[in-house]
Amino acid sequence: MKALLEKRSQLMTKLDEHMQKDGEIRIINQEELEEINVMINEVKEIDTQIEKSKEIRNLKNTKEMKAEDKKDMEKRELLLNGQEVEVRDMTKTNVKGELVTNGVLVADRAKQLGLKDFARIEKFNGNTIIPVQRNKMGKLVKATELAEISKKDVLVEQVDLRPEKYALLTVVSEELINDASYDIEGLIKQEGNQAIDETIEGMIADILNKATGSVTVKPKAEGVITLEDVNNLYFGLKAKYRKNAIFVVNDEHLKALAGLCGTDGHPILVRDLVNGMQFKLMGKPVVLCEDIENMIFTDLEKAVVAGVGTNAQVKRSDDAFFTTAGVAFRTTIALDAKTCIEQAIAKIA
Repeated sequence: MKALLEKRSQLMTKLDEHMQKDGEIRIINQEELEEINVMINEVKEIDTQIEKSKEIRNLKNTKEMKAEDKKDMEKRELLLNGQEVEVRDMTKTNVKGELVTNGVLVADRAKQLGLKDFARIEKFNGNTIIPVQRNKMGKLVKATELAEISKKDVLVEQVDLRPEKYALLTVVSEELINDASYDIEGLIKQEGNQAIDETIEGMIADILNKATGSVTVKPKAEGVITLEDVNNLYFGLKAKYRKNAIFVVNDEHLKALAGLCGTDGHPILVRDLVNGMQFKLMGKPVVLCEDIENMIFTDLEKAVVAGVGTNAQVKRSDDAFFTTAGVAFRTTIALDAKTCIEQAIAKIA
């Protein structure tokens, strides 16, 4: 292809030289006219070869189309025909190339991690009973012939997740629907998944705000966050929950933390080198959530469990926004969120 384009460019340069002189069209004789006709025919032949090459490449791409791409095209056709389709994919690929469920943490430098990336996410289609371990086995003891081995029960309780239907309307103009080059199914996927994620995070934040059995740390001064408050919050959470704990803050908390320095004079809030848009505090991830009322330090996987429907259903309607030339797509999914171990939550309040 490159050689053809270069040859065409050279021929067009020669044609310009034959036809023009000093920017003016020159008079040509019969011999020059014949040379020009030969070059024009060569250019036309090259154009034909280029078009054939493009056609062959397109046919090859169509033949090698992945099964996932064909499936997406089928979904798009069903969606535009007003039929209900499933677009919520609960699996994605982590940095090791393994398929993982939505709730599993996936490292991504370009992404700002949210609450749902640290919480326990369970897929469900109906009512789901989730076992929750309230305490751990503890340490082993030395076993002797005369001493009875110590006994300790492992207490496991249950959390009952009950799916409730959540819905959202996405309105698209008829112009975009009629534009064959526009990926309407991709738009619904993007908008729907973002809305679902925001809903889940809002539910988790509401649970954290309302947790009554959490560890409460009183601030040194009202409306101000000090270094002592941060230390008290960190150590207020039991040691067994600190290993995988995160700080959850709103924008005002983040602004206050940005101005705090440790005893060594260095800022306590540092940029996370793995996730470029994230911060770390005392070596722990900092998650920004505007719905959070009090600064929180929590092992979110132990504190909250969220149930998310395996798939979201999307259906088209041409009636609701007929007068405004809009087409509505209704996205529905089953969601629920419950507390597990409230002692895995510490907050400044």
